[in-house]
Order: sequence, then structure tokens, then C-alpha cells
Amino acid sequence: MKQTTVPDRQSPSHNKSQLSTAAIHWENDLPISTQFDDFYFSRVSGVAESHHVFLEQNQLTGRFQTLTPGATFTIGETGFGTGLNFLCAWQLFLENAPNDCSLNFISTEKYPLKPDDMHKALGAFEELSHLTHEMVSAYKLDPENINLQFFDSASNKSIHLSVLIGDVLDTLPRINKKVDAWFLDGFSPAKNPDMWQPGLFQTLKAKSHEQTTYATFTAARLVRDGLTNAGFSVTRQPGFGKKRDMISGQLIPSSGLPTATKPWFAPARHQNPDKNAIIIGGGLAGCSTARSLAKRGWQVTILEQHDSLAREASGNPQGVLYAKLSADNTPLSQFIVKGYHYTLSLLKTLEVQEWSSFLWQQCGVIQLAIDEKTNRRYQALDTQHPDTLLKYLDDQQLSEIAGLTVNSPGLYFPEAGWVNPPAFCRALANHPNIKVVTNTVVTGLEASEQGWIINTRDEALKCKTVVIAQGTASHQLPLLDYLPLKAIRGQITQVKATTESQQLASCVCGEGYIAPAIDDAHTMGATFHFKDNSTEVREADHKENLAMQAEHFPAMYQSLGGSEATVTGGRTGFRCTTPDYLPVVGPVVNTDRFLEIYAPLRKNSKLLITETPDYLDGLYITAGHGSRGMISCPIAGETLATMITGMETEALDNEQSPSMSTKLLEALHPSRFLIRDLIRNKV
Repeated sequence: MKQTTVPDRQSPSHNKSQLSTAAIHWENDLPISTQFDDFYFSRVSGVAESHHVFLEQNQLTGRFQTLTPGATFTIGETGFGTGLNFLCAWQLFLENAPNDCSLNFISTEKYPLKPDDMHKALGAFEELSHLTHEMVSAYKLDPENINLQFFDSASNKSIHLSVLIGDVLDTLPRINKKVDAWFLDGFSPAKNPDMWQPGLFQTLKAKSHEQTTYATFTAARLVRDGLTNAGFSVTRQPGFGKKRDMISGQLIPSSGLPTATKPWFAPARHQNPDKNAIIIGGGLAGCSTARSLAKRGWQVTILEQHDSLAREASGNPQGVLYAKLSADNTPLSQFIVKGYHYTLSLLKTLEVQEWSSFLWQQCGVIQLAIDEKTNRRYQALDTQHPDTLLKYLDDQQLSEIAGLTVNSPGLYFPEAGWVNPPAFCRALANHPNIKVVTNTVVTGLEASEQGWIINTRDEALKCKTVVIAQGTASHQLPLLDYLPLKAIRGQITQVKATTESQQLASCVCGEGYIAPAIDDAHTMGATFHFKDNSTEVREADHKENLAMQAEHFPAMYQSLGGSEATVTGGRTGFRCTTPDYLPVVGPVVNTDRFLEIYAPLRKNSKLLITETPDYLDGLYITAGHGSRGMISCPIAGETLATMITGMETEALDNEQSPSMSTKLLEALHPSRFLIRDLIRNKV
């Protein structure tokens, strides 16, 4: 694989924002927060305090012991601090939980400690030294979140730590799972009043179930009132050390816990003990979902209408990992960033395990600032994201990376590159739990008491779980005709490489894109034509692709021979997109019943309706990935697999967990267009 070195010289406008870490001073080796003027843990014994306040009052010893093999227990915490509570819970879990169980520990922290400060703070606790070393060795600061995975091979127990970085009132709502026990830590209400707000307690309630417990070191009136108003019981307990009181309790079952912040986006409750699924469509969307289900132990059949995988939009020989981001941090941008990181992790796993470098090349991607508006956006993005994701560089720096002269500044994504989509699909489907059936055209889909009947030209298949992944053909099924999926025609061009053009060392994107040569040819593209259903490869489109290079990357255009460049091939495909450019990922509703339930919203969009929708049990869709399918399809497949099986992604194939916030899941939900049109009285 070709490696590219980024020049050390930085653009004069380069001004990367810094992560706000904890400011600490020490008193007899005890850490004290300068920001809050308070100790991180008791001067008597931090370990004893953690056990008394959080572990004992949440009755964790007994709860761990009664877990069933394979179960996951989730702890939520407000204020990660030194990580002491996590270490104590980790140790208790290893000592008491049955084999094969998992501990999911989710914490928040506005000012994370530096690793050296954390190591010093925890150094006094000899009984935790082995776990301390393991945690601190893996601990790396990150401006968004810290995800660490630990595994005890002797007992097959896994421990996943996720620390959400930022203000707790902003980060806690991002938790996308129900918490079994809360550690309400953080500094005292007198020192940290911004944390102990009504919004905190309402979020705790939204992320809890009827057996959720909590414990906190404080018994302050505003904390007791906040918990009571949110529907939790409040019981005074003896405090630790010199503290007279603390409180603990649990969510009161009669408190009316909502099923979702927006009931029309409530999750589907699907059960399939057979653990098998049929996926209709053998492109990136279908193969990604198949892989994510297969690694969870499911048996998956992919039905592909053509004679091989990736014959539609996923069939281009080279595609660029192109992350077009907004400086406003929109849901689309958040989704793209998560998908980008997950795809990179997945590609590295597939390359090591199964495939050669022909799967992809991590050569870096340059995005040129083709106009002043784009240039301002790129500079803003540079201040918002770490250098590991992107860098804003001047034209000279980018020219050194590209190997040919570029005339504009822009962004450089050092970890990106080009991917061979058909090879990607084949690698994803190369799993013992996946069966690929080609030359199979699905003609209809019917619900039955036993699940779904998938009618094909040759036979009728039955399965309880079906995923539609057919791009724009998806909404041709009557059950999905409400989805506003549209096709946008695009044509790529392949041009014979020359001695000069082979100096191109990275992908360069302007209005179009071009990738380094493979098999003596460069791939460039792509045209963008609405309301054009022609499948032919047209000479006019080749000229359009070359013209984009001539305008924004003239050195590349000239290296190919200019107007005399030798076109060796091309391909036409149709991008499947949605009006908001986010894919549709999730369960499919019974549209008639959906419109009936939420019809009152036509007259009053703020009317409180608590009823959840009727889903077509076991029917899901992943479509509308547009031109960024290599970034969005894999993470969409993971998201769907989690929805279908209830199994999170921790410890699966050693891939980074791509957990989605509730807000993002709602932004992807297939019903979002239906509810918008209903509120606007369009349906």
C-alpha cells in the first residue's frame, strides 16, 4: 500500500482548537480540581467511598451475580473524573458476574484528565493497580469521546468504557440505550451548580427503565427535588466519612416512562429466534448489513438480481472516501464523520484478514477549495476537527502530497483513499454465515403469520426478517412506495495513464474527482444528471468529466494529454438519494395505521400523542446512500443489525463502536418523511 507523508509546514490560517483538559493541583498527592475547587475523591479512601456510595447503594454485587450468561449490564455516570468509579465497578464485575457477560460503562466529562494526572491520582490504590495500568495505557484524549474495550479471556467477559466529552447536559442525551444503574458523581452542587439542573434529571429518566437505580454522594435539596420531580424515589442513606447523608433510589414504575421523545420514532420490537434473514440487494448497502448480521451469528441470504454482486451503483472500479462536511455540524455531517471512521476501521480489518491491497489504497484524499465560499467552509472545518481527520493546507503543501501541481488550497484527509466497491462487496459477503444467490429477481413481498413471503420469478421464499437494500428500486415495492427516493444519473470515465500522470499519489476532488492509477488507468468522475434515465455510456459525459479536471486540476488534465487523453472505458450508474441527503435506515411502518394514529397532528403539530406506530414486523430498509455509500453503508448496516438483534457492536471483529445518538437515529428513520408530510397536511 502506498504511504503519503504530510508536510510539516502549516498554512498561516491553521488554528486548531484545543481540548479543555482538567486543571489540577495536588494536596498530599490528592487531586483537586482547579476549575471547581473540590477534591476528586475522599481524603479518607477513594476506593472505600466508591464502594459505599455507588456499588453498595446500587446493589451491584447481587445484581452482577444474578446476570444470565451473555447478558450486558449498563452503568451511566455523570463525571468520569479520575476513572476510579469505573475501576471499582470493573473489578466488582470481574469478581461476581457469570462468564460471557458484558459491562457497558458510559460516563461524561467536561474536563478530562491528562493521562499523567490520571496515573498519578490512581497511583495510591494498589488493589486496583493492574486495572489502572490497563486503562491508562489505552486512554487517549479525544475532543468528542473516548472509547475503550477490555476483554478477560479467562472468563470471556468484556468491558466497554465510553466517556462522552463535553457538558453533561449536552452529552448525556446522546446515550442510545437504557441504563441499569446511575452513578451521580461530579462535584458538589455548591461547586458545580451548572450540572445539577432540571434537564439532567429529566434526561436520567428518559434513559432509564423501571428497574433502574441510582446513587449519589450528595443529599442537597435541589438534587432530591430534581430526582423526585423526574419520577425517582429518594431514600436517605448514611454518607461516607464525614458526610452525614447521601441518597439513593430507583425509577418509580408508575412514573409513566415515555417510550421515546418522539413516539413516531419509537424502536421496533422484533424477535426472530431462528436468527436468519434475507437481504434483497447485493450492493454495498445489502452486503454491509449482511456482514453485520453474520458476525452476530445470524444466517443471512443475499438475493441479487444480476449474475454477481455490485452490478448497480456499487460497481465502479474506484470510488473515493469523500467526506463532504458542513461547518454547522448538521446531523448529516455527524453521520458522515461516524461513518468515515467506521469504514476505515472495517477496511483495515478486511484487508488484514481476507484481501489484498486491491481492495483499497490509503493514499489520502485532497478536497480543493474551488471557490471562496468553499474555502471559508474548509477553514472553519479545520478549526472544528482534529488533524487526524482533516487539515487545511495551502496549494504548495497539497501539491507536494498530490505529486502534481494544484492551484488551490483545501482540505487533506490523511487516512482516506480510494476503494474498489465490487471488491469491498465481495469481502463483506465472504463470511461462512452468508449465502449469495444471484440471478434472482424479487417480484413481490407479502406478510404472513409465519413472517414474510418473498416472491421471485422462480420460487417463493419465507423468512421472518427481511432487509430491503435495492436503492431506488426499493420504493417500487408497494409497502415502501411512500419513501421519496430519487435516482441521479452519473457516469465515470477511465483514462489511460501516462508516465507523468502516474505521479499522482493521492485522490484529488474538485468539482469532480480523480484517483491514482490502477491497472494503467485513472478513474475520474462523475457527472450529475437529474431526470435522466439513460444507461448508455456517452462521449459527451466523458468530455464533461475531462472538463472538470481541466478547470480545477489543470496539471492532471495536461499530464493525461489534455484534449488528446485516451479514454479506455466508462460506466453509468444511478445514485439513490433522498430530499435531505441522509439515507433511510430502520424499520418500516404500516403506513395506513401510521397516518391514522398521527392524523390529529395535521391540525395541531404540538399535540401530545404517546401511541407508538405499528411496524411491519421484521421488515427493514437501508437505501438512499447517494454518492457516499462507501462511508454510509457500513455504519448503516451496523445500525440495522443492532436494531434487529439487540446486540451492540462492542468486541465484534475488533471494530470501533459506531453507536448512534437518538437524534441521529431519528434523522435516519424511514418514517421522517411521512411525519413531516402529515404535519404539513400533504398526506
